[in-house]
Amino acid sequence: MHRLLKRNNELGYSLLESIFQLLILGIFLQFVILFFYWKAPIERQFEDYYATEWELFGIELQSLLIDVEEFNTLVGNRTISFINDRGVIEIGQLDSVIRKRVNNTGHVPLYTNIRQAIFTHEDDELLVEVLMRDGKIRERRFVIGLRQE
Repeated sequence: MHRLLKRNNELGYSLLESIFQLLILGIFLQFVILFFYWKAPIERQFEDYYATEWELFGIELQSLLIDVEEFNTLVGNRTISFINDRGVIEIGQLDSVIRKRVNNTGHVPLYTNIRQAIFTHEDDELLVEVLMRDGKIRERRFVIGLRQE
């Protein structure tokens, strides 16, 4: 019995073992290829996410500026303040976020991941220039609907 347990396997590397290892490697490579096919659309989706966030910010800000009684820029063109049906609305930058406050309460983030935002008031238009953290510059003009008294 002791001789049977002490017997060394000196047959070497078999063809069956090599075929099995090639099969495992082939399956693993298929998963690697699938990962790269999955990764490309996800990266495009993140790029589209920032564009979508910018468009949603534009829609929200324009809807707030439709019927305005009084409009002011504050803090060196870093904040705007206006009065509409909802009350006194203040939109400005806080850290890396453009936020909205209504009647000096709340904190509603409108646009994120920014380095600097500048609001320029020209006649009945508002120019918003935003410098993103990645260095891209986004800008858009908005019409201010001032009420005629």
